[in-house]
Amino acid sequence: MPICECELIKIKNEKNEDDHILLFHIEPSMNYIVRNQKDEVYCRQGDSSKKLTYDQIRSLEYDRKERNFETEIVMDSSVDDIDHEVVEIFKKKIETDLDNISVLKARGYLKNKNGTLRFTNAGMLLFGINPSIYFPCARLRVIKFEGNDFHTGTNMNVIKEKTFDKNIYRILNEAREFINSQLREFNYLNANGVFEKTLEYPEFAWYEGLVNAVTHRDYSNSGEQILVKIYENRMEISSPGKLGGYVTINTIQSKRYSRNPQIARTLVEFGIVRELNEGVKRIFHEMKQYSLKEPQYFEPDENSVLLILENNIDMRIRMNTFSMNEQLKNMWNDLSYLEQQIIEFIMGRNGATREEISVVIGRSKTTTVNLLNRLIDMKLIIWTGTNKNDSYGKYVIKN
Repeated sequence: MPICECELIKIKNEKNEDDHILLFHIEPSMNYIVRNQKDEVYCRQGDSSKKLTYDQIRSLEYDRKERNFETEIVMDSSVDDIDHEVVEIFKKKIETDLDNISVLKARGYLKNKNGTLRFTNAGMLLFGINPSIYFPCARLRVIKFEGNDFHTGTNMNVIKEKTFDKNIYRILNEAREFINSQLREFNYLNANGVFEKTLEYPEFAWYEGLVNAVTHRDYSNSGEQILVKIYENRMEISSPGKLGGYVTINTIQSKRYSRNPQIARTLVEFGIVRELNEGVKRIFHEMKQYSLKEPQYFEPDENSVLLILENNIDMRIRMNTFSMNEQLKNMWNDLSYLEQQIIEFIMGRNGATREEISVVIGRSKTTTVNLLNRLIDMKLIIWTGTNKNDSYGKYVIKN
């Protein structure tokens, strides 16, 4: 039953007679789930009550700690699923000489079930060699788009796409490297009249958003994945599961709640997470230091958390043009998005190889060569190699 207090209020009714209203004060059930006689669960939304599905009830059970997702056993798992390389990294972090299986058992990530050592859910996500076998949507997908909107069909504007579906440690490291390769650098003239480089976003801001998504997502939601969308003017990080505990959009900088405390603790020991409730607050600080718009958090469908970081691309492109020669300035708006991306990449690194450019723009070697040849024909870039097969040759901006 819900926690309820009753209050009898004296009133005058519509006939001006002495009467009473019985007022029920019902507290929100933050630590347990209220069910009716049919075992149905309803959630209040605005003026109505929404009946929850089985998956939604299960997710709520995990949030209210009626069930513990992290400690449940992955029934078909075994010690053959251990990613020993990641366990060795973990052992160095916590400074132990125990063997790998003993460490995982001591931390409760391997448990004896019917005479066989099996992973818990948290253990599989952290130290499994291939968790996606058991959790198909425990993955992170990064999509880079041309422009500021998502188009489909014949107007499909996806430039680059990659999915990361290993354990959490590998997902974070590999996704960080990939996203860094897809972001741009801009040149600007500092107060001393010297050109300096500035990143599209402060790395801490988007990486902390990524870490929070992986650490606190609702892994019991079997149909959703973490999604990172990189547009021309913004980055969006969407994580399955609404904000937990007493955390709201308005209190996200000051309150802390860990949906997956075992995972969070282990990531602290890896040195990836700091449990000091400073991460979100520092995201806001870093964006401000970069003179960028304040981060925006949303719960768009009441079952996920969305972080949006905007990069002020128009201002930064204008700053970047200061370091361009006159010909490049005059022709900039006539270049395609991929051609602009190539120019920015070459400028940001003072020269780049064909292979590096191909990786950054997400196109084949043939397409990359065609784009580079067009820019050479336009007299915007030059090739510094002694011949077309020179492995030390680079493309640089033509002075």
